[in-house]
Amino acid sequence: MTEIILSKQALSFYSKLREKNYDTDSYNAMKSIYHDEIKKKFGELLEHLSEMLSVAIPQLDFDMDDDLGSPFVHGHAAKYAWGAITRRGRTKHTDLQFYVAMRFDYLRFGIYTKNEKKTIPIFGKIYRKIMNNNNEFLSLIDNLESEGIFLTSNITDDESGKPKLMKFNRKYASESIFQDGTFNVMTGIPVAELAEVDIAPIIMDIFNKLIPIYKFVLNLD
Repeated sequence: MTEIILSKQALSFYSKLREKNYDTDSYNAMKSIYHDEIKKKFGELLEHLSEMLSVAIPQLDFDMDDDLGSPFVHGHAAKYAWGAITRRGRTKHTDLQFYVAMRFDYLRFGIYTKNEKKTIPIFGKIYRKIMNNNNEFLSLIDNLESEGIFLTSNITDDESGKPKLMKFNRKYASESIFQDGTFNVMTGIPVAELAEVDIAPIIMDIFNKLIPIYKFVLNLD
């Protein structure tokens, strides 16, 4: 059985970087924590989750080279760790992904894509599915919300990772999602609550609950 427990140093990595304004020198002074703990644990976690998810969705796969985020974004230290599970032949930039992300205050996990150049085909597919099946989508979202899983709004890299519920028009949910520019159904746990906690079964439980809406928006059997 795979057990994934993040160390205190890993859990505090991004809050300490934030205190230093994500300065590159500060990252370099702590980078062994990222490479030896965060990257290693995220890789093990996502490989395990991918294997479990592939029982229900055989197309899914995790590629450590393509689907784990870089510790640097546009030349600056990243403000979060991110890993994604996508379908074989696709990447986090071209598919609806199962993801796990850690910011300075929250560990977040769910399904996500956004409306940008590379993801226009997948975002458009999701938009049309919801537009044409609004009531079924609402039923799925309502069921997930009762489990503490939410359709959320876009947040900036500087904001808290706490789930930010989308205020959407229930008659036209697809339009609200289009205006937001993201499709993100997720939940999160405060980093402060994760000391000595095995996160693998917690995240897998949420991913299992997301499988129906994942298959729904992508028209998968």
